[in-house]
Amino acid sequence: MAGVVGLELEKGRIALCRVRQTSRGLKLELGASLPLPPGLLTPSLTEPNVTDEQELDAQLRSLLQKAGGRRGRVVLALPDLSCRIGHQDFEEFRGTPSDIRELLRWRLKDRLPFPPQEARIDYQSLPGGGNGTRLLYLLAREAVIAQYETLLARIGLESARIITRGIALSRFLKVAGIRGKRLFLALGPSSLVFIYTEEGVPLLWRVLPLDDNGTSEEQNRRAERVLRGLQETLTYLAEERGVKEPDDLLVMKGADLVIIERLMEARQLPVRTLPLPKGAPSVDLLAAAGAALMGYG
Repeated sequence: MAGVVGLELEKGRIALCRVRQTSRGLKLELGASLPLPPGLLTPSLTEPNVTDEQELDAQLRSLLQKAGGRRGRVVLALPDLSCRIGHQDFEEFRGTPSDIRELLRWRLKDRLPFPPQEARIDYQSLPGGGNGTRLLYLLAREAVIAQYETLLARIGLESARIITRGIALSRFLKVAGIRGKRLFLALGPSSLVFIYTEEGVPLLWRVLPLDDNGTSEEQNRRAERVLRGLQETLTYLAEERGVKEPDDLLVMKGADLVIIERLMEARQLPVRTLPLPKGAPSVDLLAAAGAALMGYG
């Protein structure tokens, strides 16, 4: 499977995509998605996510066959609720990557619902940290990640990098050249993600659980949950960071129209759809495409 490939595993869906960014937009080289049986994949930070490994194995093989049947390295986008993401500030920042991961484990040990030695941690430095250094970290329980990696190995895939669905979708903020003080909202099958950025740098990241059983009553509850999460996020930004009002709320393409209408009716912020480059894939492939783009650095 030549090139950089993104693979999304999420509640109710798997998707695979290879995409390149060109001067004329995005070039989709392959893409395929499949629905998953209910309950097959249940996102969790602490417990195994896959209830039937043989069934998911079969589904992944079908996805590969649909996309061309080749094997190789992939950037894996997991459900946001299977991982934890946040910031840590350091006055002094030095040491090997292994040293930094151990320091993060020590700092986060009282916030983890499992022993810190069981955490797998990735991180990156962010600009604009003042005199010190700000790290954006991503952590997950080793046993949870190992279950996914074992499944991939069975079908000839290897994870070149592990991220979350929200991180994959946030790649389009960079592709779109988003500047100013912007609040980004990405809704998914199991969660909603709020990311507040200033001049393209993420300063706040919130992941909230979200259920959707497809009924009209559930859709209304889903819309209420989004509105409540938006208000909580705006309150935090105002009280803790002194941001009275972001420029607007950017919503990922494909969000539920009911939710878009409710957001616009609330008039808390101007609501706009995140501009995507020419050639962007269909909604069901966006997270996988974002993961593929992450593979280019």
